[in-house]
Order: sequence, then structure tokens, then C-alpha cells
Amino acid sequence: MLSTLSLFTNIITTFEILVQDNRSDLSKTNVKLILKDNSVLFIREIIIDNVLFDYSYHWQSANGLLIIRWDNAPHYPKLQTFPHHKHIRSESNVEISYETTLGDILNYISIQITNKI
Repeated sequence: MLSTLSLFTNIITTFEILVQDNRSDLSKTNVKLILKDNSVLFIREIIIDNVLFDYSYHWQSANGLLIIRWDNAPHYPKLQTFPHHKHIRSESNVEISYETTLGDILNYISIQITNKI
């Protein structure tokens, strides 16, 4: 994860590791990023046997409003990209998602932040 974060230092102001639990076959990580525009990205990843098993990337504004949350909780089986989906500006606004890795997410966010400046 740190190698991915290092590719986006142009948009990351600070980061804090909230949870880091590494075992031989399991890794759980929660990280909080403060971004250049003061928005916040909460990252949760569970990796089992070197495969990303479960994730949530929750991007919110500086005042706590949801911008987008990407995750793979199996709640929407009818979506074309099941289990991958995103919540845009509200929990009930669910759309398909092709952004499924931390690199994908940070690339998307980088473009959004750069376009706002």
C-alpha cells in the first residue's frame, strides 16, 4: 500500500495508519489520508493469500459529506460489475464501478482534484 501512496504525493497532504495487522496469510489495513483539497480518504483493505479480498475507499469532503465510496460488499448482485460498486454523494445512489484498486481510486481522485484547481 505504501508504494501506491508514494505515487500520489502530489495530492496527499498527510496520512495516518489507523490499523495494521499483518499475519502470514492475512493483512488488514485501515488508513486515513488528508488530501490537497482538504478532503479525506479512508482506506480499508483486507488481503488474504496476497489477493485483495475486501475493500472500501471512502472519500468525503472536509466537512464530512460523502463524495464517493467504492467497495465490494456483496449487496448489489444485479449490478454489471458485482460485487464492485460505488456510492455517489449518498448511500442510496449506487452505480457500477470499474475502479477496484487503491491505485485506480487515487488516480481518479487525482484527476478530480487537479481539475478543480
